Amino acid sequence: MNFFQLPNQAKKDKSIPKNAFYDYATSKQKQLFVDVVDKIRWQYKLASDTINLEGNEVQEIQIFEISLKQRKNIETVLPIIEKAIPYHIIFIILFKDEVMLYTSQKHAHPVNENNAVVDWVFKTDWFDSASSKYSIVLKESLDKVFSDFCFQISNNSETNSKKDLKELIEKEQKIQDLNNQIDRLEAQIKRTKQFNKKQPLNSEINTLKQRLFMLLKD
Repeated sequence: MNFFQLPNQAKKDKSIPKNAFYDYATSKQKQLFVDVVDKIRWQYKLASDTINLEGNEVQEIQIFEISLKQRKNIETVLPIIEKAIPYHIIFIILFKDEVMLYTSQKHAHPVNENNAVVDWVFKTDWFDSASSKYSIVLKESLDKVFSDFCFQISNNSETNSKKDLKELIEKEQKIQDLNNQIDRLEAQIKRTKQFNKKQPLNSEINTLKQRLFMLLKD
């Protein structure tokens, strides 16, 4: 599937065996590869030798296409591949006529430079493969290419594009933290029988929702 219109010189189109990642997986995770993943293809390599763009923090961007047997547990499988490959990866996840895009900001492991540590994940919801609004824009540098893509698929795609990726991640972390606090309080309210104890919890939730609203507007 030629999901992104990228230069032919960047094309790899090579099949990758699932067992290439088994050294990084537990026995349970290996079984997930068998049960969930159908095929893995290395579609493109974006680097100085393929698209004539260089980067500072981002040295290469790999484009992987993963076809699924079933649409579940993919977020358990992908971090294993992320850990095994030290370069940035953009995943095109396919299940029937649906697609999910997934990538992460990561850095090299401080002890083992052949491994990677994931800092933050960006992903879309599942959408119809015929209605994609996303693109990989090859301009300026590999850092810019990757940052632009992360902004596109983030939960804050309307965020001022002048902000850098670090600021975007900090914002998403704050949003996640607020949502987690709201979820915990709402669960606590459901367990609480006395009305007078629910009132302060509702008040706290409203405060958090207001903070979330203002953060999303920023």
